[in-house]
Amino acid sequence: MLTCVCGSLASLACSSGSGSSAYGDAPGASGAQLRWDFVTRGPSSETWLVLVDDTKAGAGLREALAQGFEDWDAELAQHNESCIPPFDPAAWHPIDRSIVFVHPSTPGVAGYTSPAQDPALRLQAQQLFGAERARWMDAVRAGIEAQPAAPGAPFQALAALADAESLLEGSRPPQSAEEQAVLDALPGPQFVEVLALATEDESPGEARQYPHTQMHEVLGAVLPAAEQHEASDCSQRGVPTTPRYQAYGGSSEAQAWPCEQPDFFFTRHWSDCSTRCLAQPIAVDAGTAQCRITASYPGSDPCPAALGWLDPLDAHGTRSPRVDGSGTKATRVCEIRQLEGPALDSCVNQLDCADCEPGWCATKVPELVPQNRCASGKSYPPWRFVLGADRAHDAEVSMVCNEAPR
Repeated sequence: MLTCVCGSLASLACSSGSGSSAYGDAPGASGAQLRWDFVTRGPSSETWLVLVDDTKAGAGLREALAQGFEDWDAELAQHNESCIPPFDPAAWHPIDRSIVFVHPSTPGVAGYTSPAQDPALRLQAQQLFGAERARWMDAVRAGIEAQPAAPGAPFQALAALADAESLLEGSRPPQSAEEQAVLDALPGPQFVEVLALATEDESPGEARQYPHTQMHEVLGAVLPAAEQHEASDCSQRGVPTTPRYQAYGGSSEAQAWPCEQPDFFFTRHWSDCSTRCLAQPIAVDAGTAQCRITASYPGSDPCPAALGWLDPLDAHGTRSPRVDGSGTKATRVCEIRQLEGPALDSCVNQLDCADCEPGWCATKVPELVPQNRCASGKSYPPWRFVLGADRAHDAEVSMVCNEAPR
């Protein structure tokens, strides 16, 4: 009998049967088994292009934007902390986040504040938590206020946005060493946008001359109101902005400034973080769990062995490359390594995992298997992925384990 337990990130189909140990399939068993299906996410990066009002009139909006960043970042950290209970110091939760501020009153790349000028505006860390995030927030606050508008400078928001979009997405080549430096400091051409403007646009062309690109999501837009109005609740979208910004076409969901407590600059999508407890403990023999974990992803790229993903065992007990299908339908199949020797002992018994290597184990560390989170008679899932073993690649993963005898 096989019992299916689906992971919190994705639910895949479940099947039954005793399984076979051949070529990366489930371990053989005469008793009950359980299957745990989930999705892993490999390293990824995010870049934001933020058009920020640099005028005196935009002072309140800049303050609100800085607070919005801080609130969003704090909520993100709190959410991830609640989604990673209990916290494992040997697990990786990587982040690669960059931001480019565009100050519209200063033409061209001279009006940018980016990781090329302040490397702290690109946050790269193996953990979402720690001093790196605080330094990034300090850089964000400084970047928002970095370039105040000179007296009498035209506020060319749409022209500045179009110019920055074309550079970052690669639709035009860099025109100077300074522009190339901006590109070199970013992870790639994909980005999302935030527009925070309290001032009417003064770009030289008609608004429709600056078509809004559909390639990039606008996370949030606050634009000046079409006419004087009392500050409204910032949750109200579609409030009329000026005809020029409406003609631009990128602000259909914008909130008109001024508004009270703008906390919606950044989209929030939280996952289900509840614990899936096991009806029966898994079988473990001298520290080694009677489990096999296979990971499948599109293409034929080699298994990332440096992070504990190996070619599966073939019918003769030899690790051999496995690609199911061919061409555009090819799927690479890997096995995520269960640790052995001192690395296994450290993973099973030590919170700091001092001797660990990339891979996984069925841990006994009390801090990582809080049984009080599960109802009486059920078992907290003991699997522990360390040093990036669950971050090697975007993949569908299936774990099949023998249950301990009842």
